[in-house]
Amino acid sequence: MTEDREMSLTEHLDELRSRILVSLAAFLAASVAAWAASAPVLTRIADSVGGLVFLAPTEAFFARLKVAALGGLFLSLPVLLHEAWGFTACAMGLELRRAVRLLVPASYVLFLGGAAIAVFLVVPAAVRVLVGFGPPGVRPMLSVGTYVDFLACLSLAFGAVFQIPLVLIALHKAGLVSREWLAGKREYVYLAAVAAAAVLTPGPDVFSQLALAAPMVVLFELALLAMRFI
Repeated sequence: MTEDREMSLTEHLDELRSRILVSLAAFLAASVAAWAASAPVLTRIADSVGGLVFLAPTEAFFARLKVAALGGLFLSLPVLLHEAWGFTACAMGLELRRAVRLLVPASYVLFLGGAAIAVFLVVPAAVRVLVGFGPPGVRPMLSVGTYVDFLACLSLAFGAVFQIPLVLIALHKAGLVSREWLAGKREYVYLAAVAAAAVLTPGPDVFSQLALAAPMVVLFELALLAMRFI
């Protein structure tokens, strides 16, 4: 698409369809490639918590599928982010289109950073806290399917949350929000961060909710700080 004119609604829909197809193809290809590594990765995950069990004949198979899909997501993430930011830029105007080359690598680094914090810091700490609630004489047996779901939910939630600064800066650059307006809504943003953390984290785990809400608040303030220089 050319960058010197506005796109029609039909062109936007065609653009969206083509980008979705490219994203799906990249994700599926990466997931197939990640299947080969799903078994050793799952073994490493199990070793990190002292072993996992599966409670149904299909649970281990589906756990490997989830690990392969999560690995495919991370492998194809540069393509997915390029397509997502590219379509957003097409909808928001010329200035943002020119910034896509900077947005994509920054978005990728932030997503990986958020996911890494979840996988290596938040999930192990949350598991220790939650398992610690078991009374004496009750031995924990963590199910592989449940644990992979817990790990995937938190890693994806943290990765998505770490996109907040770029999303706010993009909206600011497009003229849709101002720094002053966002700063004036600070208390509502904090409340929304707590509510979103409660929805995005699996189960009633207060530790995980606070661990997700706190970065939201920090990233929001960093976005406001960055807008001073834009």
